[in-house]
Amino acid sequence: MASTMTLKELHEKYFDPRTVLETFYMRDSGFLDDTITETFSKFFKITSSGQVKGDSAIVLSIGPYAHYPLLICEHFNEITFACADDKSIQEIQKWWKNEPDAVDYSHAMKMICDLQGTGEQWTEKQQMLQRKVKRVLNFDVMSSNPLSPIIHPQADCLLLIHCVEHFVKDKKSYCKALENISSLLKPGGHLIMITKFYATFYMCGDYKFPVFCLDEDILKDALKGASFVIEENHIYPRKTETLHSIADYKYFAILKARKERKI
Repeated sequence: MASTMTLKELHEKYFDPRTVLETFYMRDSGFLDDTITETFSKFFKITSSGQVKGDSAIVLSIGPYAHYPLLICEHFNEITFACADDKSIQEIQKWWKNEPDAVDYSHAMKMICDLQGTGEQWTEKQQMLQRKVKRVLNFDVMSSNPLSPIIHPQADCLLLIHCVEHFVKDKKSYCKALENISSLLKPGGHLIMITKFYATFYMCGDYKFPVFCLDEDILKDALKGASFVIEENHIYPRKTETLHSIADYKYFAILKARKERKI
C-alpha cells in the first residue's frame, strides 16, 4: 500500500517527468512567470557575480530540469546531474545524447538566455551544457551518501532544485537531509538552492504529492546545522494567482550559501 512506502518510493512510482515539465515549465504552462521569468532573473543575479565557480558542480533536481544548470555551466569544467527517479534520469540522458524522442527544452532555454540578453545564443549554450555534463545519477537525500553507491569527489558547487522538501516529513528529517547533502560539497564551496515556502502538495497528473511545509526559519536553522552561511537570499511571493489546485506554494526562495567547514 502507498501508505507503507517511503516518499522516495512514492516519487519513483508515481512521478511522471513529462507531465511535470508540461505543467510547470513548457510553452503553455500557467506557471512560467513563477518557474522561469521570476526565478531566473533572481538566479542570474546570484550567478553573475563571478563568485560561484570552480572545477565541478553537482545538480540535484526533483525532475529532469535540464534548463536550470544553464546559468552555471560556463563557470565549471564538469557537471554531475542527479535525479530522484529512473524515469527522470532517462529523460535527462535522452536530452544529453540528443536522442530523437528527447524533451524539447528550447522554449525554456531561450527564455533563460533572453533574460541574460543572449537569446540568440541559446543553442550554443545548451550544447556547452551538454558537453559539460559528465554523468547522470540517482540521489536519495536521506542517505548519508546521497549519490550512493557512487563515491563522488566533493564538488565546488551544489545546485538544489526543488528536491529536499519533497522527500522529508518534518523539520528533523529536513535538517538531516541537508547535513547529508552537505557532504557532497567542499568546505568553502557554494550551495545554490531553489525552493518554495508554505507548500503542502503539488499535482502530477491525477496524483497528489505531499510536500513538507518549509518556511524561512526552518530553512535557516537547517542550513546553519549543515555548516552553511547564507550569503544572498531572495524571497518573493507567488505570481501565479490561479492554479492553486495544482500547487499551493506561497513563496519562492533562491539563495546562495557557503559551506564553512566539514561536518
